[in-house]
Formats: sequence, C-alpha cells, structure tokens
Amino acid sequence: MQVQQQRSGSFDLLIAIAIPLALLALAYAMWAISDRLLQIGPFDRAAFGWIFVLPISWLAPGIAGLVWSRMPTARRTIAALVVGGIVAVASALLLALAIDYANCTPVISWTDNLPAALAIGLVIGAGPSIGALAAAAVARRLTGWGRIVGAVATGGAIGFVGLFAAIITFVSLFPVVSCAFVPR
Repeated sequence: MQVQQQRSGSFDLLIAIAIPLALLALAYAMWAISDRLLQIGPFDRAAFGWIFVLPISWLAPGIAGLVWSRMPTARRTIAALVVGGIVAVASALLLALAIDYANCTPVISWTDNLPAALAIGLVIGAGPSIGALAAAAVARRLTGWGRIVGAVATGGAIGFVGLFAAIITFVSLFPVVSCAFVPR
C-alpha cells in the first residue's frame, strides 16, 4: 500500500508540474506563430498577444494553484522550484537566441547576453511559481466557485506583475541593446 501511495504521489507531482508548463508552452507557441505570421485572421501580432497569449500565460499560475492546493507543502515547493527553474532556463535561452536572431547591436554572439538573459529568466520563472504558490494558498482557504475565482485571480494578478517585473529587469540589464535597423 505504501508503494502504491508513493507512486501516486510522484504521478501527482508530475501532473502538477506538467500543467503550468503545458499552458506556458502553449502561450509561447501561440506567440511564436503570431510573431512569424504577423497577422492571424483579423488580429495583428500585438492584438493576438494581448487577447490570447497573455491571458493564457496569466491563467497558468491560477490553474496550477488549484492543482497544487491539494498537495502537501513540500510537494508544492518542489513543483514551484521545478516549474520556475524550467521556465527560467528556457526563457533565458530563448531570450538570448531572440536577441541574436534579431541581430541586435552591440551583441556579437548569443552567448554575449546570456548572463543578463539568465537574470531575466529568473524573474520570468519566478512569476508563475510565486503566482501558483499564492493561488494555492488562496484556494486552500476558499470553497466552491470562490476557490476557483480566487485562485485564478490571484495567479493572474501575480502573473501580470511578473510580466512588468520582467520588462523592468530587461530594460535595466539591456539599456544599450537596440534592434533598430542601423545602415552601415
């Protein structure tokens, strides 16, 4: 019986980690597609991002919080660290590669901006993790629809704040990076 519970707990932890990562991956995939296509139906890439991409990414911490609220504190902490770590490393690498891809000056190679990109990645990774932990705390105190609304609103609000924290971090760490066309 003990082995069965341990396997079930490990599977639950895996699902608790996979849910927010899947939602964030979906948001990123939608952004990447809209960024390359420039126009999706009646939406340009900016409108598509604000209408679809950001709301999905802001839902991720709230939905994760609902799932995490039924887990013991230690498992919630593990889930938050794993989700935050994966998001931090992935976003740092994607940011470093994007700056290199856009041929932003004064960057010579994608590794030039990797330290600053890692710092921004930590801020980006902290958003969903902290949001999910806060949403789980709210969900543990409420019942019924209030539990769902409270968790999603808390996770979304912290996700929203996390976005602006990442923007401020980016601006402070990359003050001289310019992706504007410079004639040579």
